[in-house]
Amino acid sequence: MYKLTEEGLKYLKKGLPEINLVKKLKERELKFADAKKLENFNIALQWAKKNNWIKIEKGILKLTEKGEKATKEKYKIEELLNKVAKNELSEEEVRILSKRNLIKKEKEIRMERKEILNLTPELLKTGLWREVKFKKYNVEVPGKKIYPGKKHPLNLIIEKIREIFVEMGFKEINGPLIETAFWDMDSMFIPQDHPAREIQDTFYLSGKGDLPDKDLVDKVREIQEKGGKTGSIGWRIKWNPEIARQLLLRTHTTAVTYRKFARGIEIPSKYFCIGRVFRNEEADSTHLPEFHQAEGFIAAEGLNLRSLMGFIKEFYSKIGIEKIKFKFAYNPYTEPSLEAFGYSEKMKRWIELINSGIFRPEALAPYNIKVPVIAWGLAVERLAMFVFEKKSIKEILGHTCDLKDLREYDILKVEKW
Repeated sequence: MYKLTEEGLKYLKKGLPEINLVKKLKERELKFADAKKLENFNIALQWAKKNNWIKIEKGILKLTEKGEKATKEKYKIEELLNKVAKNELSEEEVRILSKRNLIKKEKEIRMERKEILNLTPELLKTGLWREVKFKKYNVEVPGKKIYPGKKHPLNLIIEKIREIFVEMGFKEINGPLIETAFWDMDSMFIPQDHPAREIQDTFYLSGKGDLPDKDLVDKVREIQEKGGKTGSIGWRIKWNPEIARQLLLRTHTTAVTYRKFARGIEIPSKYFCIGRVFRNEEADSTHLPEFHQAEGFIAAEGLNLRSLMGFIKEFYSKIGIEKIKFKFAYNPYTEPSLEAFGYSEKMKRWIELINSGIFRPEALAPYNIKVPVIAWGLAVERLAMFVFEKKSIKEILGHTCDLKDLREYDILKVEKW
């Protein structure tokens, strides 16, 4: 902001020296000696000559033709002096007036009270709340994004699945990631020539593991080869203990279930397991070579297929999935077997959620279990796809996950279960 100097104020009030000189010369020509007596003559002479308004002939000051017109036309400097008060000067106009020392820059000092955000007990006690200025709240302004520590969406879903199982009266069991083929396959009546045992489906490790006690091994051998006393004829192939000793990364958490069968279960009973499993599969939108499985079983009198379907519907209703459909499937150790699909309203498609069935008598006989056992296994990542409406499992787990999504996913989609 600019204001007039004392000189500028004087000229605004009394007129510019060069204009005043021109007015005098219009009245009559002046001798140089007489003109020198005029106020601010030197300044007047300087600018009048610069504007080509006057000439000096033989010691006499006379107006030029241009000088005759000077008072008839608007003089720019006079106009600029009047504009200063309105603070309407351009940079060029400021330069012109500053050159003649007619304006100066004024420091603008504003006194502002600090705005208070919070009403404190001290303000109330002292009465200062009447004097301070409170900052206005704008509830529509989005807050600054903060990324504190946040659970991975998979870990959050696993915790919620665990809570649901516990609420439904289940007990948790766990087992090793590295298993022998015995616990991963032989123990549950999977034949030793089953395609799932091929290297293209299973991650085998070097070395061999130990088999359990001879009594259990003999029972499993008998069931595998001849069906034992179940009425089955078994797989009718010679059972090889060396194949059963092969070490591998577990392909499903059902191995944990069968370790529990071997230790003994009470009737009735409910158990569950959540853990990582490994399949030698090519990664695509619904498959990964490593994923999480939630496994469970119920052993009790009178269980049947309707019991299994009812449990699955009840479990998923606690998650908020109401539209469930079933399809018959095949598993070597369950009969009948079912797959369940949930419908996503937002994605407008059915997503495979769970594989289930009733354990075959051959899969239970070595453990002296004589009541029906319903069981299931669900891929946690597929459930996460459903909940967070993702089209690819790679968006849930793995190195291709979008870190922005992991930071900003809607935690309430799981917390509201």
